[in-house]
Amino acid sequence: MKVSIVLPAYNEARKLKKAVEKVQKAVEETEYECEIIIAEDGSTDGTDKIAAELASKNPNIVHLHSDERLGRGRALMNAFEKAKGDIVVYMDVDLATDLKHLKELIDAVIVEGYDIATGSRLMKESVTDRPAKREIASRGYNFLVRLFLGSKIHDHQCGFKAFRKQAILEIGKAVKDNHWFWDTEVLVLAQKKGYRVKEIPVAWKHGGETKVNFSRDVVYMFSQILRMWLDERRKSRKYLLLTTLIAVAILAFIAYKAGFQNVYESLLSINPYFIAAASVLYALSYLLRGYRFRYILFKLGYNRSTAFSTAAVSISQTVNVITPVRIGDVARAYVFRRKDVPYSSSIGGIAAERVFDLISVAIIAMVSALILGSGVREPAYAFLFSALIFAGIFALSRMENIIGRIFRNARRAMGVKESIVITVLSLLLWLSDISVCYIIAMSFGNTDFVLIALAVAIGNIVKALPITPGGVGTYEAAITAILSSGYSTGTAFTIALVDHAVKNISTVILGILALAALNLSLREVEEGER
Repeated sequence: MKVSIVLPAYNEARKLKKAVEKVQKAVEETEYECEIIIAEDGSTDGTDKIAAELASKNPNIVHLHSDERLGRGRALMNAFEKAKGDIVVYMDVDLATDLKHLKELIDAVIVEGYDIATGSRLMKESVTDRPAKREIASRGYNFLVRLFLGSKIHDHQCGFKAFRKQAILEIGKAVKDNHWFWDTEVLVLAQKKGYRVKEIPVAWKHGGETKVNFSRDVVYMFSQILRMWLDERRKSRKYLLLTTLIAVAILAFIAYKAGFQNVYESLLSINPYFIAAASVLYALSYLLRGYRFRYILFKLGYNRSTAFSTAAVSISQTVNVITPVRIGDVARAYVFRRKDVPYSSSIGGIAAERVFDLISVAIIAMVSALILGSGVREPAYAFLFSALIFAGIFALSRMENIIGRIFRNARRAMGVKESIVITVLSLLLWLSDISVCYIIAMSFGNTDFVLIALAVAIGNIVKALPITPGGVGTYEAAITAILSSGYSTGTAFTIALVDHAVKNISTVILGILALAALNLSLREVEEGER
């Protein structure tokens, strides 16, 4: 049975010749008939010339060249399709995995009948030599893959794998990623499709050089785990139905406890002019959301208009409203990719945005709780509220080194000035969010801005949990619980219900307008071209 060994090569001029020589020697020891395929992927350092020379001197060496950069996954799949062997193997050119395991890897497929065999650096019997930072990151990453994607494999990213050719060609049709996540996606899909996978402990030594950008690719890899997890959730109508029923049940229970008649009377008391004013304010806040994300991307090196950024944010928030999980972030990255912003950069920017959101909401919640706990009331607490928020801004500005790591160009992208600007923008956003609820509460008089600030802050923290579509039910429950200390339960629930309805309806309207303006469909941005 013939075996094809693929060496993916991108700018590997210094390593390729020696790697091929070592693989040839290892192949001889396996006693299998093998061809070596150099899948050279748009190299610019002369790797193509070296590969062509090697192929011209040996009929068992094949050089596959691509003028454009295909990415790891597409380059491998292209080589597998053209391979003559019934078994296809690939290994990284750095040969970090000891080639003494090559025969064992091939035998797992040919002799033992597995569809896939993969090297593992994380089994008890494995022997590895690599920096502690990468060891911890690898273990954390693989733990998340097992937790979120249900995989049984210990190590998904080891560049040392063998496949039954027909199996990998079939699995490859369903793989969406073409970069570093390709290995993980293949193994996860293989298990879900019922293919037999064997994991082999290997001796592995870190080569020192790597094309992996640690800070950037950590964000990228996690985003791909999230994408696969969300794909699974979206395929399940039962999941959507269940989460919708949970939302309805929560709202019905709160209304029952508050008294349906009380809620009905409170709803009739709402001033429609206040609803209109709250809707306009919330719609205008999207300009601030768009500008903030535009500012973050600008610091990452991508200058896009505030109008486009606002439209993209509107679309992503609309997707978040109608789904029980935050796939809107992935949708936003897709929209920006149409404007030539790399997927990983958008996800990195969104991750940074989330950090500032979380810290800003936490600041507002803590400030509000401190003021309420002190017993200080209007107008004196207005000064205290402002003073504490600005103290929070100052404290946050000292964290630029930590927050900056989220960005690809950490220190250049995130300094004291940038931290302060984004923090101020984030606080303004959340204060406008609180003001929407405050305007609605004005229908009932006796408004307390600090109490409402605390309620909305806690409500948004609870809402982030992916339990119901758009956080409906959980948001109302949190706000009702807090506002009940200053209003009747029926009034508190009505304020929460109308506040959330105004925000969600305004968001969906803006999202639909944005989709029309950008000539996109909701299905397209939900699924993307990933």
